[in-house]
Amino acid sequence: KKASVVLIGCGAPLKSMGWYHAIQLLDNRVPDADLKYVVEPWYFSEAAKVAPGYEEFQNWRKEQEAKAGIVFFSKVVDLPPPQESEIRLCIISARTADNPALLDACVDVGCKAIYLEKPGAPTVTELEAMRDKANKSGVLVYMGFNKNVSSYLTRSRQFAENYSGKCDVTFLHNNNYKNTEEELAECFERNSEGMLKNMAIHELAILVTYYGVTVDTISEVKADREFSSLKTLKGPSGTEFTDFDKLKFKVMTKDGAEINVAADRCGGDDSVGIITDAATGKEVARFSMPDEETIANIPILKQKTGDAMPYFFTQDPDYLKLKQLVTQNIVHGTPAEGVATIDVAIDTLKVAEYLTPILQEQLK
Repeated sequence: KKASVVLIGCGAPLKSMGWYHAIQLLDNRVPDADLKYVVEPWYFSEAAKVAPGYEEFQNWRKEQEAKAGIVFFSKVVDLPPPQESEIRLCIISARTADNPALLDACVDVGCKAIYLEKPGAPTVTELEAMRDKANKSGVLVYMGFNKNVSSYLTRSRQFAENYSGKCDVTFLHNNNYKNTEEELAECFERNSEGMLKNMAIHELAILVTYYGVTVDTISEVKADREFSSLKTLKGPSGTEFTDFDKLKFKVMTKDGAEINVAADRCGGDDSVGIITDAATGKEVARFSMPDEETIANIPILKQKTGDAMPYFFTQDPDYLKLKQLVTQNIVHGTPAEGVATIDVAIDTLKVAEYLTPILQEQLK
């Protein structure tokens, strides 16, 4: 017995996360899943015919139709109804703004479970409506917060739990933008929802999942002024955007948990768990994503897949593990440990919206 997978939002080969989900499935790396259908609204539209990636997508589509028997559609509503015993999983990997309508359509066509890429929806209100719609039909919704199941997180948490003294844990997320006003301004505009609802949403999901952080449990938030930087820059459209290019802060909860989050748009291309001794401030351990094993496997993946986005390869084990956990859960009932639910996504988005004005005020 396997889950039959519908991929919604394939996007351009070598460029889009949806396409990489398809590659992992087609390579039989998710034993409990078969990719059956792809729904691609954009590249079947008239407007896309002159867009980058159109020809590449159409060539790839023809190849997969012939080789793997995948059936392609332009709309979710065109999917055939699932057979009586079919366990249908929809993977939604589309633009965030399109997700509410796509999830509604997936529920309406009878899917049993949904894997929804983060953050899920632009607003808390939309995410809550999506959860309610899914719950009403008994549809499980899992979120694509891949860092939740990453080895660097597990190793950081285990080290901190077993450390003999009191320690501070920081989850640092680096991006690789050039530290120029022009590049940061373009970044601010393209990710106009802001750093906490976009780049650092992964780290906030970790806090919600593993440290009991919600808007109601936060007792104090303290920005690290030395590390952090808040800027107002004029984007390519001429509109001004205020956002963080670097940010570090400590969250304290009413239960006594303390955890640090840091994000640097120009810091590199890794994510790191850093453990320091609370008394001395000395670093005692750090664990990175990608880890050594993942780095060693990158040339093999590149050779097989081609010149795809680098983050597909550095995060390959985590994307794979998420799909494996989700499909094991819906096919065999095995617990999907660490996989964020849509309730976690709602709490995460609430925390992002709550923290942004507080941290901006502290850094003025």
